[in-house]
Amino acid sequence: YYKEIIQVIAQKARISIMNELRKKIFDFILTHQPKREKVMYSWDSIRSISIIANGENVDSIAQTLLKEGKHVDIFPVPNKKDIYWFSARPKADIREALQARNYDLLIDLTQDTCITALYMAMYIRAGFKTSRHKQDKIYDLIIDTPAQDTSDFLFEQIVKYIRMFTRRG
Repeated sequence: YYKEIIQVIAQKARISIMNELRKKIFDFILTHQPKREKVMYSWDSIRSISIIANGENVDSIAQTLLKEGKHVDIFPVPNKKDIYWFSARPKADIREALQARNYDLLIDLTQDTCITALYMAMYIRAGFKTSRHKQDKIYDLIIDTPAQDTSDFLFEQIVKYIRMFTRRG
């Protein structure tokens, strides 16, 4: 019985150490990225939107955006075979797909902080980037909502605040 407990504790320690190493690698890569020009668009002038999703159903959001005449690309968080295990960084073909187009807006709808999703947000070229995750070196607007809130709710909040900011500006 104790042997099983010790194995479980050792496994959790290895996972924790690996996650810390991944965070350090990410921070290093992030600090060596070229600075991007942040652009605040009015909601009506936004034409292209990229969405990062990790299992969330974003079909209704995409349909809403398409009805408004916006171009939408949805990028699911890649599975383990499409990332480097030691850093959780997406492999080259995925990074190229993320950087293939310039977007007006990036919306990260992932529920939990995930290093791979942070890499994706870093690589996507967008004038304005939003999320629920507190990573101010990547995101321009952070909406603090509990993780159990739906992607639809987060999307509504992002649209609400972008509309509010651009009316005043």
